Amino acid sequence: MSAFSIGFGGIVPTMYDSSSFRSDKRRGGNLGSLGSISATDLMKTDFAPGLNFKGEWADFLGEPERNFYMIISSPPGHGKTTFCIRFANYLADNFGRVIFFENEMNQSRTKRIFEFIGEKVSPRLELNFTSDNPEAIEKILRSGRYDFAFFDSIQMSNLDEKELWKMKKDIFPQMGIVAISFANGKGGIRGSIVKQHQGDITVVFKKPGVATTIKNRFEEIGREFQVFE
Repeated sequence: MSAFSIGFGGIVPTMYDSSSFRSDKRRGGNLGSLGSISATDLMKTDFAPGLNFKGEWADFLGEPERNFYMIISSPPGHGKTTFCIRFANYLADNFGRVIFFENEMNQSRTKRIFEFIGEKVSPRLELNFTSDNPEAIEKILRSGRYDFAFFDSIQMSNLDEKELWKMKKDIFPQMGIVAISFANGKGGIRGSIVKQHQGDITVVFKKPGVATTIKNRFEEIGREFQVFE
């Protein structure tokens, strides 16, 4: 039976294969020429299952769709990169291939974070320290190798708000994306308020070592995740 994933431009038909952890786009028959779907067809549609998180990740994030869009922000030194590496490793270990564009930390410091968290590193997690422009990033993602992409950070990857949104909405609507942003003077996300509304999940660090959800379409907000003591 056909399965569908909700993309940012409407309904994206998918074929879900739990053995390979992939969702591959294919043509569907109930989308109109204008990209619309009737309410009755919507109610008859089976959707790809969400990410069946366990333990602390389920408590914090619930069961996001596979193509979730998360925005993370914190002041320097509060633990956002450590949190993201832990999350990326969890996704890679359980749900698919992950590419982590690391443009803030060098290789030795990133290795120290892995050593600090003390978790077995997944072979399906790849790190990229050299691609810091939209064209290079898009070329890598177009390889089709990855189910999830992390950007640390949006600013250091030279992605502006419109480029990132186009990448998520139009080019890679089935990919789960985690975008890390610099914080503004009040500790929130730097840039337009639109950026916060675009995401499914918004995470901030109100205090060092503690991630907090201030928006989540898949779970209650205000959930906390202890990154480090």
